[in-house]
Amino acid sequence: MKYITILVLFLFVGLNCFSQISDGTVRSLVNTEEYFNYLVKNNGINKGFLKVLSKNSIVFRPTPIEARKFYDKKDTANASLNWKPEYAMIAKNGDFGFTTGPYTYSKNGEFYFGHYLSIWRSDDKNKWKLVLDGGISHPKPTEDLKYEYLDPKDRKFTHLLGPKKIQMREDIVFSTDLLLGKALYNSGITNFNEFYDSQVRLYYPGYLPIIGKENALTFLKDHRLDIETEPTFTDRAFSGDLAYTYGKASILGKSYNYIRIWKISETMKWNVILDVYIPAS
Repeated sequence: MKYITILVLFLFVGLNCFSQISDGTVRSLVNTEEYFNYLVKNNGINKGFLKVLSKNSIVFRPTPIEARKFYDKKDTANASLNWKPEYAMIAKNGDFGFTTGPYTYSKNGEFYFGHYLSIWRSDDKNKWKLVLDGGISHPKPTEDLKYEYLDPKDRKFTHLLGPKKIQMREDIVFSTDLLLGKALYNSGITNFNEFYDSQVRLYYPGYLPIIGKENALTFLKDHRLDIETEPTFTDRAFSGDLAYTYGKASILGKSYNYIRIWKISETMKWNVILDVYIPAS
């Protein structure tokens, strides 16, 4: 019994020491997400979130709000939350990445299912911090998970110095999202064909994730979704290869929020690899 106790203590200490440290690999980010889940299970939803949030974290509940204010006040009694990172990616410089996968939320005996999105940045201590959390609800999944954790193919990138040049990089992503929004307004959802990555994941509430550009375009067409979007925020990895935007959307006359993950292609074109729509109310 003594040895079991020592082993458990050793594992716990090790988990706490290395759980959120970025070593430049996607595995370190997945480890952080799994540790985050562990914190929520053992400390409750509020305390679990507060342990990993950055100073300016945003959560979509359903509109974007300051995460610390939300979890300082939210009542999570008789509630539990569990999730699993199924798909993850990091930027070339290893300080920016995201994970996504299925979650299960229960409260007072009722169970709810969906897919989450977590966006992470490492701080000045090389520790992963959650900067954005959002997701959709959908029916309980019936298929097994297909794990895909993607490291960059290479680590080469242009090192830009100075706030003006870094801001220019962010402005390019914002302008690209703005251009997509104008194209959708002028000529409809067929324009997603020019902006979606071949492996895009479309998260639309009430449906399991739609994976792949052809499947996503078919879904949008079959459901006759008239989508209009306008970005309000963007952020980009220092290495310049990954970014995200979020903003407001209108779908069939109803208000939504959206989050997009962008990845730059080998031809230096920005493409959407994850497109998430969250009802605004």
